[in-house]
Amino acid sequence: MANTDNQPLTQIRPGAGLHNVGSYQVSGRPWLTSSAFTQDTTLTCSFPCVSKNITVVNKGTNTLRVSFGKDGAQGNDATKGHYITIPALTAGAIDNTFTFDVKCRKVYITEPDLAAGSVEVYASLTGIHSGSMFELTGEGLDD
Repeated sequence: MANTDNQPLTQIRPGAGLHNVGSYQVSGRPWLTSSAFTQDTTLTCSFPCVSKNITVVNKGTNTLRVSFGKDGAQGNDATKGHYITIPALTAGAIDNTFTFDVKCRKVYITEPDLAAGSVEVYASLTGIHSGSMFELTGEGLDD
C-alpha cells in the first residue's frame, strides 16, 4: 500500500517519540529497583527510556522527598518546595506510596534530614530513548 507520493506507509508512519500519543498508550516496559541509601546521599534513578509513570514506595522509617530537579529534594532552604513527600513506613500506614504520571528520564530521592533510607521504585517506560527527553528545569522544578 502506498500514499499519494508513492512511498510505502512504513516510511511515513511516525515512530516512538515525545509527542507521539501511541508511545504513552501502550503498556510500558517495566523497570524496577530497590535501594537502601546512606546519609548525605541522594538516590538518582536514571531510566534508559522516557517514563510513562513512576511509582515510589518508601520502605524505610524516615520520610522521603522525591523531585525531578537534581537539587529539588536536598536541604531545607534549597528545595523551594519542589518535591513530593512520601511518609515513612509505619504500623498501619496506608499512604507510603506515590505514583507519578510523568514523562522524564530521571528522578531524585532523598530523606529530608539526609539520613539513611530504603525505597522501591517501579517505572513504566515508553519506547522513547532517554536521550530524546529534554531536561526538566524551570518554574516548579528547580527555581
